[in-house]
Amino acid sequence: MKKGLFFMMSLLLTLTAHAADELVTLPEGVEPEEYTLNITHRIYQGENQTVENDKTFTALVAFSGNDVYLSGLAFYFPSAYVKGTLSGDKVTFESGQYLGTDQYGSEYLTSYVVQDGKGVITPFVFNYDAATRSLTFSGGCEISETNAKNGGGFYADIITATYTPGGVPPLVPVSVPEGLTTQPYLLIGMNSFNDENDKGELYLKEERYERPLAVGFDGDDLYIQGIVENVPEGWVKATKNDQGNYVVPKGQYIGTWSFLGLTNDYFITSLSRNNTMTDLVLTYNEADGSLTTSQTIGLSGKETVAEIYNWINKVSIRPIVEREATPATPEFTMSKQISPYGGTAWYPVDYFVPVTDVEGLPMVSEKLSFVFLKEKDGQTTPVTFPAGSDYYYTLDSDITEIPFGFTNMPDIGLHTIYFEKLGESEMKTWSRLGLQSIYKGNGVEHRSDIYWFDMAAFWQSLGITNVQMPTTRDGAIYSLSGQHRQTLQKGLNIVGGRKVLVK
Repeated sequence: MKKGLFFMMSLLLTLTAHAADELVTLPEGVEPEEYTLNITHRIYQGENQTVENDKTFTALVAFSGNDVYLSGLAFYFPSAYVKGTLSGDKVTFESGQYLGTDQYGSEYLTSYVVQDGKGVITPFVFNYDAATRSLTFSGGCEISETNAKNGGGFYADIITATYTPGGVPPLVPVSVPEGLTTQPYLLIGMNSFNDENDKGELYLKEERYERPLAVGFDGDDLYIQGIVENVPEGWVKATKNDQGNYVVPKGQYIGTWSFLGLTNDYFITSLSRNNTMTDLVLTYNEADGSLTTSQTIGLSGKETVAEIYNWINKVSIRPIVEREATPATPEFTMSKQISPYGGTAWYPVDYFVPVTDVEGLPMVSEKLSFVFLKEKDGQTTPVTFPAGSDYYYTLDSDITEIPFGFTNMPDIGLHTIYFEKLGESEMKTWSRLGLQSIYKGNGVEHRSDIYWFDMAAFWQSLGITNVQMPTTRDGAIYSLSGQHRQTLQKGLNIVGGRKVLVK
């Protein structure tokens, strides 16, 4: 489902009968201006659950005499206008303005104050600064997106909102010189992010992180492609300093990734001890062509503020030479989750396939693949993920051997594969589930040791390890780097295609 609907209180009906709903439109000949809107919404997800979402984007504002038109206030209908009246330094907007209709019905922007435990509908007011031409929500009432003009059910609230003239400047990613020659490299490090233990306590979790890169030198400039796995085409530019090191300026824009209906911006930076953004310095070793840093690489959602998706530590970037090699052993974990939709069980497998061999040396990722193996009735056979509407509906054909880096969201991701479509009853016949890497360097195939997972022990443990999913619009929760999460965690999450902040 798209929205969480929450019935918070009964509002006193003060609106008279009205004609059919009509969207607010600009008068003929009136042209809107681009403004930067900084807005925070409180989003209702049912079962008394709310999350806050901060956004900064370009919205449209129009003035026509004393009439003022604002877009961007509605979380679910950001292009809808509402109309207010300017008097002195105040702009007053009537409650119950129609925003639009989707598959869940009509939606309105309703404002109210609480009196004697009941909500009384009232206009809402923005302060207007004539000198700066900015508009700011002044509080004094609640503004909510509702399913009725009298506010029967609530989708989202507006907590703060400020409009300033001029839209948000477009982000421009790094471009490389024409004809740049690149070499394959591998970034090896540790990926850190907030996780939650079985007691509900947050801790900093570390996982191995390996990313195939393209690296090119152009005079004193260094270009690196692929540091962010969700934007593999994104480039980072570093420039050589007087000490011979390469410096990436803090807050450099890498690119944008769209995932579950949400667009995420990525900025690369390093972090100081007090979590402020600093330049990233890479040391180049001419002897072996490697790049290293002792700094933390942060992937931020903002250009000047450290809104970190995740951290990468212990970083080395090494050139890749194709050769025969035996891949290192992959790893995975399986868990059970209860979907909010009819108690359906989900079985995500979170896996890691190294791009290094048994000696820790880089391999060519295009030559790497992996396969899951099921042990059943004493026989070991590969697991095939079938295409089709009842199975993996976004697959074009059945798949058994999975190329490294293959994704087919929402069921097969860079780190997670959901197994429930293979059938719980079938999975319960497996004694073990295995994972094996396959490498074909120089045209010669080598296979890793098999990582085995005890399925019998897994089923026996489910009384302890079952995880109840929160009731959200779309159920599954991800980090902003696309990693599957079992619960909402402190910081930024993707829930139902929306970016939400848990403080």
